[in-house]
Amino acid sequence: MADSPVTLPAPAWSIQFDYPAQLRAAAVAVAFLGLFWELLDFIPPTFGGLAHAWLHEADWSHGPLIPLFSAYLVYHQWEQIRRCPVRCAWAGLAILLGGLGIYFWSLSGHLPFGYAKPLAMMVTLLGVIVLLCGLPMLRYAWVPWIYLFFAIPIPQRLYFALTDPLRRTAAIVASAVLSFWPELHVERIGSNLEYVYNGATGVSTGVIGVADACSGMRSTVTLCAVGVAVAFMSDRPLWQRIFLILACIPIATFCNIIRVTITCWLYVFVDPKYASGTYHTLLGLVVILLAFTIFNGLAHLMNRLVIEDPEPEENPA
Repeated sequence: MADSPVTLPAPAWSIQFDYPAQLRAAAVAVAFLGLFWELLDFIPPTFGGLAHAWLHEADWSHGPLIPLFSAYLVYHQWEQIRRCPVRCAWAGLAILLGGLGIYFWSLSGHLPFGYAKPLAMMVTLLGVIVLLCGLPMLRYAWVPWIYLFFAIPIPQRLYFALTDPLRRTAAIVASAVLSFWPELHVERIGSNLEYVYNGATGVSTGVIGVADACSGMRSTVTLCAVGVAVAFMSDRPLWQRIFLILACIPIATFCNIIRVTITCWLYVFVDPKYASGTYHTLLGLVVILLAFTIFNGLAHLMNRLVIEDPEPEENPA
């Protein structure tokens, strides 16, 4: 008589996202959004402040796309996440309480910096992930979680500390390049360029200021966000991922220097109107596309030049 088939139990790691689990997840999401939603008074920089920055500040207009990319990073690893063991980790409760403590402390007005609220929001989100899913889940969730920071405006003091060197660097290179032009004398004072041009129509003088918007911060943040997404969405070694992410800053800086130099040249030799308004915005978009092209070319080159040796297969016993 043949043996009856044996039914194996379901693996311990399988996730049953049934109707009760969906209700619990929805309740957690609603509670999280309700806690940090300050849309009516637009107090920056939690959700209401973030919406205000995304809509009214050009440097952070990419913000609404970041949560979508973060969700796509989760979707990209969903098979691994689905097989990850889910265990309640009480360390998540400590992280969650720490995030809530920072948030309510910031509401009291005793914290001197405005970045406390978004930091509290991110720490609270991390606590929810660890508490409900366990520490092993961070192996797949840490990149989407960190990626959300690209949508949060950095503090003004830190923003100026980052943009001022970028502005000065762009002004230095632009003045050096323009000085090679015959009959054009350029002197840099801070991030301003004072020029004297003895052209065919006479002598023209003026001052060109490299503003905060021309520092390249917007293109740097945007390219870094795309770079992280490309680095972790593709199957490549860790050192390649780190290299691609680090390459975003010099690529964005180089392309912004090109933008500032072209803008100054158009201002002096063509018409000052090309240094502002729609023309200036279009030039910025072209330069961002150039940065993306260079980055994608670098990623393609690394895929072609570096070939990982396949791991040797084990001989069957």
